[in-house]
Amino acid sequence: MNKFAVLGSSALVTLTLSACGGSSSDNDNELPPTTTPVTGTFIDAAVEGLFYKASPSGLSGYTDELGNFAVESGDVVSFYLGGEDGMFIGNSSYRSVVSPFEVTADTGSAMNLARILQSLDDASTGSIVIPDDIAKPQEDSATLTALKQVKLNNLNTADALLEEVEASEWVTEEEAAEHLNDSLAGIERGDTDIIDAFSKGSGEYLRLSEVVLTSQYGNNSNEYKNVHMDRTIPDEAFKNASFGISSELLHLSADGLVIKAGASDQRYSSQWAKEFIACELNGGEFSVVNNIPECFNTDSDTYSAEDFAIEQGFQLIVKDPNLISDQDETIDYAEVAEFGGLFQCMNEQDCSQASLTAIGENNLEEDGEFQQQTFSTSYDSATGIYTDQTIEVTRDGDGNQLRKSAYTSYSYLVNPNVDNGERYIDFTGNWLAETSIEDCELTGQINYQFGASDVRVVGKELHTQQGGDCILEDMDETVSYAELANMAFWWFGVNAGQSTKATLAQLNSSVRWCDDDEVIEGQLCQEPKIEQWTYVAAGQNWDRGVLTSTAFNRDGKQSFITTYTKQ
Repeated sequence: MNKFAVLGSSALVTLTLSACGGSSSDNDNELPPTTTPVTGTFIDAAVEGLFYKASPSGLSGYTDELGNFAVESGDVVSFYLGGEDGMFIGNSSYRSVVSPFEVTADTGSAMNLARILQSLDDASTGSIVIPDDIAKPQEDSATLTALKQVKLNNLNTADALLEEVEASEWVTEEEAAEHLNDSLAGIERGDTDIIDAFSKGSGEYLRLSEVVLTSQYGNNSNEYKNVHMDRTIPDEAFKNASFGISSELLHLSADGLVIKAGASDQRYSSQWAKEFIACELNGGEFSVVNNIPECFNTDSDTYSAEDFAIEQGFQLIVKDPNLISDQDETIDYAEVAEFGGLFQCMNEQDCSQASLTAIGENNLEEDGEFQQQTFSTSYDSATGIYTDQTIEVTRDGDGNQLRKSAYTSYSYLVNPNVDNGERYIDFTGNWLAETSIEDCELTGQINYQFGASDVRVVGKELHTQQGGDCILEDMDETVSYAELANMAFWWFGVNAGQSTKATLAQLNSSVRWCDDDEVIEGQLCQEPKIEQWTYVAAGQNWDRGVLTSTAFNRDGKQSFITTYTKQ
């Protein structure tokens, strides 16, 4: 995390290696998609036998022996293993080379896809040929059922598929990563046209947002999944806490890279986060003195930090809104170029889709600590989004691990005078939600009809009964956006003037919310739930991607997985 931790600037603590997109920030001024016939290639080695379906052109088929698929240049392409009724992989705006990184929402899902594909054939031959009984399974077959059950963010859902392919285990993550890296090495994963808007001095503005997904402290400690928003805490603390997503506005001025006022990356996690919330609720002032959290000038001692204990395997992250910068900060382009990627090509004025789509490592040193960053970056020319997925390990001078984190950052061009210098995914319209539960053959299907002021929810809802059986129940109700905001759809309650919209970072966060039958003011939640959201934007309006929600039970194990697609 924080590759720019301190470069003589307090504001620069907010920056990470990520960058910008190449589209207008105004969602209402989009150009219509073009219809030029084009060929793309799916690479984890060339993969033959993946089903693809493109929209709006309607073109579909199977990738050939070179991994090629034929669509039109303005299309969003959906990929499947086992035909359209099989395992859904994900959506991607058209690009000349698609890998598991571009079509899934996070590095873990990308590696799970690579492990499955490489286990279906001898990938060392330079290509992967999916066997016919997997590529085109018979209707109602056990193979098709097994494929439908797979959710790429949880490889345990592929156990039945592992039996169907008659393998004892999947290719290991290390083997899959090495093969995928070798396959992509030396390939230009996009066009080489220079993106002038990304060049220093262009005068453009970039929105940069970062979501820290997991954290680990020390060599042998547990890895925590981070929760970025907590709707179970009382409203007064919820309103006063700026939860754990960093978002900054950058200006590519002639004088240097300007971090605009309003930036902050002072995040508290784990015990400090709980103490911060308790201090806020008790009317106090929170600060950290000599690495020790303290609360001053409290009005009461009603709440303690342990009132906000969170489920096993998770930790809450909050930002202190009192530490937001009130001044712009200008940094020399040459100073940030050392971090490579976008900032290097920004300084050299040679950014392109090809140069911004890469995998590799970066090593940094700061104050006696050594950071090793393993990254996968990608630039989508259709959405204008630059995505950086990084795993960062920090060690001391003796090589001992101090911290480890995984984070994703997004950057894209914005108009600072429109929508507060942000871009949004608009939910207005119909979204199909499909819910699955591990070891359950039923699938819940619900249609969310997002209107201007409320949402109608109609369909078959999937439930588990006492004893573990799953059933479908009819649902037909109308809820307000405020009601949804108090549940897992937390973003509907925080974007001023954007009641039906969410930012890209918000759709890649985790939320804790209260599922009590009756929420009593002043009483802490009795039935909290945690849901982790992921989303890969696709299409020029960013709304043709796949939104995935993974629900966790009290012991931190996955329960429901739901995918949402706009119809």
